[in-house]
Amino acid sequence: MIRLPLEPVRSLSIALAGTAALGVGLPLLFGLPNLSILGLYVAVPMIAAPLAVRRFGADRRNPGGATPTVRVDWRLWSTAFHLLAGALVVVLVATDVRPYGFYAGVAALYGLCFLLIVTGDGRSRRAVALYHLVAVLLLVVYSVTLNYDFFVGHTDLSAHTAIARSILETGRTATVVPIYESFQLWHVYTAFGSLLLGDAVAAHTTAYALSGGLFAAGLGLIAGLARRLHPDETFGLLSALVAVAFPLYLFYGMYSIPRSATSIFLLALLVALASHPTAGVRLLTVGLVVAIVIAHPATIPFVLAVFALVALAERATARPEPLVDAYVLAVSVLATGLYWLYAAEGVVTRLAGTIEATLSGASESAVPEGVVASPWVEAANYVPYGFALFFLLVGVLFLLERRGRGADATEDAPDAAVAGDGGRLRSPHLLTVGLVAVALAPLVFPGPLLLLDALAGVNVDRFGHYAFAFVALTGGYGLYELVSRGGLAALLAALAVLSLFGFAAVSNDFTASDNPVVERPFYTFYLEDEERDSFEAIDDRYRGAFGADRISCRYLGELHGARCSVIDAAAGEAMFESHDAVLVREGELEDRPLQFSAYVEEADLPREELEERDRVYDSGTVSFHA
Repeated sequence: MIRLPLEPVRSLSIALAGTAALGVGLPLLFGLPNLSILGLYVAVPMIAAPLAVRRFGADRRNPGGATPTVRVDWRLWSTAFHLLAGALVVVLVATDVRPYGFYAGVAALYGLCFLLIVTGDGRSRRAVALYHLVAVLLLVVYSVTLNYDFFVGHTDLSAHTAIARSILETGRTATVVPIYESFQLWHVYTAFGSLLLGDAVAAHTTAYALSGGLFAAGLGLIAGLARRLHPDETFGLLSALVAVAFPLYLFYGMYSIPRSATSIFLLALLVALASHPTAGVRLLTVGLVVAIVIAHPATIPFVLAVFALVALAERATARPEPLVDAYVLAVSVLATGLYWLYAAEGVVTRLAGTIEATLSGASESAVPEGVVASPWVEAANYVPYGFALFFLLVGVLFLLERRGRGADATEDAPDAAVAGDGGRLRSPHLLTVGLVAVALAPLVFPGPLLLLDALAGVNVDRFGHYAFAFVALTGGYGLYELVSRGGLAALLAALAVLSLFGFAAVSNDFTASDNPVVERPFYTFYLEDEERDSFEAIDDRYRGAFGADRISCRYLGELHGARCSVIDAAAGEAMFESHDAVLVREGELEDRPLQFSAYVEEADLPREELEERDRVYDSGTVSFHA
């Protein structure tokens, strides 16, 4: 093999800086300053990452070695963590809506976890650190899903809750929502959990608890996967920390649906693929592939696409022992084909709809005009993704640097290099993970995706479910290298950045629609108790057809069987005329737009037409006009 020089690092750094300049400058030249503003969250880390790598490059001391020699008894950080976490729980109990102080407290917990990881010692450091990471994840996730009565997310939870309830009531798989008939593994799991907990715990609450627990287990899987790629457990723990701060990981931990469960199954599958290929591991691989297919059949095409990226990256890095080989691809295709044949028309129809939506349809979280009209608001909510992108790019640049410095050594002994060996890359698969993370980044980070949804109707956001491991591992490696190479000053700087990253991750409108620091023009991701009580009262008294917003229609139609249709906002002033009755979520409308066929603000709602009807119900939060 020809020795790979350091030029790839330099070339990529120049390409990143040039792309950042073009991404911000070209929209200005074409008279689109809003797009330039939206692009800042990508441009800043694309410029900052090469600068950080240059500052802490291989000429610095301690290249690739252990973390700084500062050592503090982990019990100090743990005591502070538990005192602060207890105070935050008290805050949740004492307040109706999470205050900004809660987010600041969680950011401090992220900082304490970071200090525990990089300065702690002892044989049990890995288990202790993972426990604290799990605790902070569950605090953030459950502070939403168990704090507010009914978290709807992107509205699919209404249907999945209805299926779980039907299974509980009938003792058989449900047919209440036909499009979900072919994958009810998650619903059976939720229903079984509800049976164990009893009637005192609602089915949807059980689903929230199980989803949070599943994503907590995912942190252990990320750390385990990292350990198979690099011997220093600090790298694995920092990767798990990056996952906890990644908004998509937090959101899908809240979003208790089959797609979310398959994300963790994929993490387990990656761990199996990175393990020594014994007969037991091969059997486990088959089981996990089958679990993914059964849990959500429409997921496997996305998983296969990710596997294809991994295979291409491995060919580019010339790895003799690939993570994804012909056996894995054959098992995936065979399991998918057999299950599709078994599930027949339902799965095929669902898959065709998914492909059509991916290629030509807008996603279900369609973008209101305010996204482009209020770019500073949107850019502010993208800040945590900017932090994640920074660490990801730093990780890739350091991996390329190590590959360049150690190409001749890894050719002779590709698995023999260890941390602290003067700069050689420990595992060939780690570079593969980094390259895949870069390839998936445009499909995972939300700014470009939302613009594509709004302007071209392309829905590729589901790749976000299957990129957690790649983003977390690459970002964790970038953080690991910065702390390893920079000494105490870099550790303190990383602590400050990590704390800001944590604050932004838990306070943005994607994960904190209850009380975001900067509010976006989208609906709130949960229904209040008063709203649900009003829905039930209306359903008891009215049996005819009516129109409402999308969230209300999904809840009432799927959980109560109501004859509800989403109002067509394109009709403007006449949007209510074709409906015999109209339901309006007044409480939601006070602060946010309602999502009919498009988002409608309070000022644009045709109140005159509603006033001509009889207001037959009004709870203050919900009104009904007939």
